[in-house]
Amino acid sequence: MSDQVRLPVEGLQTFMVQVLHKAGVPVADGECVAANLIKADLWGVGTHGISRFPRYLMRLGNGTINCRPQISIQNTWPAVIAVDGDNGLGAVVGSRALQAAMDSAGRSGICVAGVRNSNHFGAAGYYCELAARGNYVALVLTNALAAMPPWGGKSAVLGTNPVAIGLPRKNKEPVVIDLATSVVARGKIIAAAKQGIAIPVGWALDEDGRPTTDPEAALKGMILPMAGPKGYALALAVDHLSGVFTGAAFGKNVASYSSGQKQANMGHLIIVMKADAFLGLDSYYERAEAFLQQVKTGERAAGITEIYLPGEREQNTEKQTLTTGVSVPAGLLSELKAISADFGVPLYSG
Repeated sequence: MSDQVRLPVEGLQTFMVQVLHKAGVPVADGECVAANLIKADLWGVGTHGISRFPRYLMRLGNGTINCRPQISIQNTWPAVIAVDGDNGLGAVVGSRALQAAMDSAGRSGICVAGVRNSNHFGAAGYYCELAARGNYVALVLTNALAAMPPWGGKSAVLGTNPVAIGLPRKNKEPVVIDLATSVVARGKIIAAAKQGIAIPVGWALDEDGRPTTDPEAALKGMILPMAGPKGYALALAVDHLSGVFTGAAFGKNVASYSSGQKQANMGHLIIVMKADAFLGLDSYYERAEAFLQQVKTGERAAGITEIYLPGEREQNTEKQTLTTGVSVPAGLLSELKAISADFGVPLYSG
């Protein structure tokens, strides 16, 4: 068997929706989750794509994710909404919160949505892109399982806690910034462990706080923050805003499942603003393009053929992957085939 196979996007989407439905998830919610995971793979971010699907299913099966949540959305202030995800699939909760925030911002110009009782919601940039396509500037934060020490510490307290920002453009792909506050996303270490390959020096520490290139030791230990103390400070702020501020779990309590806890209780903070909040929409778009052209047409360093905007390379990858299909490693393919057999749903291969 080759190390990688390519599966058609539409077939993978259909497969996941049908499996999720058999696992008790409503079809519309399954479509939401599948679209979220597929988008990450289209961008070439396999750590947040279909590689997460087996774990989602496992948690649906053991009851640590609610397959049919009763999501609560309440206005606590005129442009502030509190969302309780009822332990639903994170993509479903996040998408519902984003839509509610955009609806509110459409009336008020801005909306802040605080989300609690959620789960892993995929790539944060996914929500920023959706918002940007609707002419909203978006900032999306989430906390995560504790995997990173505070600066100077040797035990995990903070998650990799990503920050994502979406900037709309007129008749062009939006700028999408999506970055973990760790030196690397935890999903990359999980992927390395599944493939049995070493990770670079400087990514992680083992349980004793020593540098390691062993991904298994890294997963038992800690991931290092990006930019040293600056990344640590940013990760702390994201956890405070996503967890402490919203009423979700925070720090070591996120997805700890300790003392009989049955839910991750991840928190998200979503801020959306109308692109014409301060200027007319045409003026905004003109200024945005003038600025981005300054960036794109700046002098290039030696050996560089093009300056890319944040998210641009992922958008280029998406165009190619829609044609070629999603690249699936052999280990993940085996997992998907096992799921296919267990649920009686064919895994389409084109």
